[in-house]
Amino acid sequence: MTLAAAESVTYTYPRSLEPALADVSVHVRPREFCLLSGPSGGGKSTLLRLFNGLIPQFHGGVISGRVTVAGFDAIHTSTRQLATVAGMVFQSPEAQAVAETVVDEVAFAMEQRGITRAEMLRRMDLVLAEMGIGHLRHRRLATLSGGERQRVALASVLALEPAMLLLDEPTSQLDEFGAAALLRMVVGLQESRGIAVLVAEHRLERILPSATRVINVVAGRAISLAPIDALSALDAVPPAVGLSRRLGLAPRLTLEETRAALPRGLAARPRSDATPGDVLLAVDGLAVDLGGQRVLRDISMALREGEIVALIGQNGSGKSTFFRALTGLARAGAGSVAFPAAGRDQPRSTREITGRAGLVPQDPSIALFRESVRDELAETLALRDGHRPSASRVAGTLEAWNIAEFASRNPRDISVGQQQRVAVAAMLAHEPRIWLLDEPTRGADRAARLQLAGRLRRHASCGGAAIIATHDIESAAQFATRVITLEAGVVLSDLPAREAFAANGPHPTQVARLVPGAVALDEVVFDVAI
Repeated sequence: MTLAAAESVTYTYPRSLEPALADVSVHVRPREFCLLSGPSGGGKSTLLRLFNGLIPQFHGGVISGRVTVAGFDAIHTSTRQLATVAGMVFQSPEAQAVAETVVDEVAFAMEQRGITRAEMLRRMDLVLAEMGIGHLRHRRLATLSGGERQRVALASVLALEPAMLLLDEPTSQLDEFGAAALLRMVVGLQESRGIAVLVAEHRLERILPSATRVINVVAGRAISLAPIDALSALDAVPPAVGLSRRLGLAPRLTLEETRAALPRGLAARPRSDATPGDVLLAVDGLAVDLGGQRVLRDISMALREGEIVALIGQNGSGKSTFFRALTGLARAGAGSVAFPAAGRDQPRSTREITGRAGLVPQDPSIALFRESVRDELAETLALRDGHRPSASRVAGTLEAWNIAEFASRNPRDISVGQQQRVAVAAMLAHEPRIWLLDEPTRGADRAARLQLAGRLRRHASCGGAAIIATHDIESAAQFATRVITLEAGVVLSDLPAREAFAANGPHPTQVARLVPGAVALDEVVFDVAI
């Protein structure tokens, strides 16, 4: 039995010369848990939006083929009607919010469907309990963390009791605890409600053990694979799978199975980091109050030349607030932020501060407002230089950040992962000594994450420094020299990266749990007998 099907679908976005989907055929059965894998811009989000009618009804463009969901023609049935059978949570949950409070947000879609008040209250209580957010019922959405917003968005979709749930990078903004909790909820919902789930995700280690099928979407084409076969076929796989491949072993779905299959004698050759230089940023006793509550308490740290600091903590721990305080976007209630290299001429305004410490926000859309990627970079360079940059300088910056392929595209017409790359380039085009990146690998594929790691290491080797707020432990292990952990606005630990990512550290990587002394795959010595 088929719940949803795309049959020989080819779709091209407006103003695009190449199809986003090319002769795609996908069938989804009831109660299936399908993982959509593939690179950024490959077509995963486009495929999801086929099944709730946003493509082509909202986005426009040209489509051929047939799409059905629960007996409805998804190309011609209204999105309002399709929302009752195919509920979607977008990669940026804030983009689909329409109300101010949690209770109003969850009630909105039910009100549009004319559901009775008694039934609305029953469903409201049920979904808030299922999502574990009953205590947030009367909170304003603007006061919630990214993880809480994600759960509210999911609750508002589930309130319509759809037969299929479409999730676009649902864990991209979540810490490890929050991501694991959300996935347990989704799996539980699939079992208790009998719904089908399609989830697009780059961090496969989170989803693969739960998936019943993998649909790999590359360059607009889709291939269906069994999860165990996907481990051998996919280009981007979890580090533990990459370790097995390098050793010529059959990949396993879990760490426990991988550990049992590994040969004895695996050794590590750790990377060596340069000795940090002069202090570029000094923070002393920083505290910040928001909404009458102290959200940062007595934060003190020094950032030196050559350092790449991973700032890790659960959703709501204060990471984004810390960045806002460093750049003057949030007022400090106590303490100080200084740039020693500026001497007595300390920057005061946010514009002056971000000239020295470039900030890339968590949501790339708020940093992108021009009609083309080329214009985004030109705008930043003009703002910093005081005059319009030459075409050759803009072209060189596009090439340097490896985004020349998007130069003529509207930033709103590319994937979130691609938007993130453009935002990083645009906000750092003036080459400040300090980089402040808030979740820069959100929605990024493996190639983009590796490119960012290389870029960070080169920046540090030239005397720059960076602080990266992230939930992506595996990516952070590729670039971090130091790890600061925040908990409830307080520094819980400040450790060298090798200690933080070790098997007995606060944030162990997959490789660290398998190979003593290593924290990343490129540190493993493979000249062992199998």
